[in-house]
Amino acid sequence: MRFRLIMVTVLCLVLTAPLIAAGVMSNVPLPQDLQIQGKAPAALTARAWSGTWKNQSQPAAGLDAIIVFEKVSGNKASIIYAYGDSPELKIKAGWARYAVNLQGEGKQLKFSFTSKLGNVLDFEMVGDKLQGSMQGKNVKVVMAPYQLGKK
Repeated sequence: MRFRLIMVTVLCLVLTAPLIAAGVMSNVPLPQDLQIQGKAPAALTARAWSGTWKNQSQPAAGLDAIIVFEKVSGNKASIIYAYGDSPELKIKAGWARYAVNLQGEGKQLKFSFTSKLGNVLDFEMVGDKLQGSMQGKNVKVVMAPYQLGKK
């Protein structure tokens, strides 16, 4: 009986994990007119990525963010950068579109842009993750593939 209870509990956790994970970025707004276009570079295993920015000296405060590669044409891309509310950081949720130049070949990919909050954000593919850093600050993010429509 005890074994059966443990197995049912484990099964429930396994089945609900995707639902729990899908709600993690629910405070990050995305535009209603989002459209995915163009062929993605080989390095992109997904068209959308999500993660939480963390300051290495203040790991409790963070900022949820999503990057969507909306349009890709050669080494140019139009991305959507969206972020959630962070009362600790005095940031209200928002999003914006940015034109970026994709650098690198094959599985290597790098790009940068200046956010509407005034921060220069640098990103690069490392394995199957998109890693970001904020120039001049000890703030980093590791983003994993994100399935759109699962907010």
